[in-house]
Amino acid sequence: MSLGVHSLAALKDNYIYVLADERKKEAVVIDPGEAEPVLAFLARHNLTLTEIFCTHHHRDHIGGARPLHQLTGAPITCSAFDLPRIEGATRGLAGGQAVTVLGEALRVIAVPGHTDGQIALWFNELGILFVGDTLFSGGCGRLFEGSFQQMFESLAKLKALPANTKIYFGHEYTLANLQFILQQSTDPVLNQSVLAYRSECEQRLADTGRTTPTTVARELEINPFFRAATPAEFAQWREARNAWHRPD
Repeated sequence: MSLGVHSLAALKDNYIYVLADERKKEAVVIDPGEAEPVLAFLARHNLTLTEIFCTHHHRDHIGGARPLHQLTGAPITCSAFDLPRIEGATRGLAGGQAVTVLGEALRVIAVPGHTDGQIALWFNELGILFVGDTLFSGGCGRLFEGSFQQMFESLAKLKALPANTKIYFGHEYTLANLQFILQQSTDPVLNQSVLAYRSECEQRLADTGRTTPTTVARELEINPFFRAATPAEFAQWREARNAWHRPD
């Protein structure tokens, strides 16, 4: 891959992503919940920030956007719906729109549900996808503004992507999500897959402190929200997750 993806820990359990072209010494940042980790990374790698992307308007994904814009001059891009909701944003993109970022094709996927303006950023030729809070490994985002039907349809768009697509998600919730599945599921095949994946994730956390990225194929194997065949099945899982001890 011509570009490197770097995950930065932020706030309590957020991820900020930096997509960097080391040859040109340029980078874009996705969902900067705070500015300091991004500035430190840019300085450490001698990178110039060229654009700031926000997948949705929640504060833990945009808190660093305006400070980064003020310090670097990099423009802020978000969904067209969120343009008036994100201070300093100057470019709004619609679902289905394609743009070029660091020389690579980026296609915007509208994925309302978590919020009305939520988008996913798909670099199709690179096989990487940034989903914000639409999808987590083993879970999905809460419905703050959208409906069960909307989220089901949004997840269906992501399920249709190539199975090897790497999915970079917004929060480190994986072990909690897997614990929830094991407590709720009566499917022995699913549970066996989740147990194996949990062991893998525990090792990844021990080695790197991260379980991001996951893949479309992996989530189709272990994620009941992603696997749901109908809106009703999705709603049943989402309501059960809402009632569980930690909201997301």
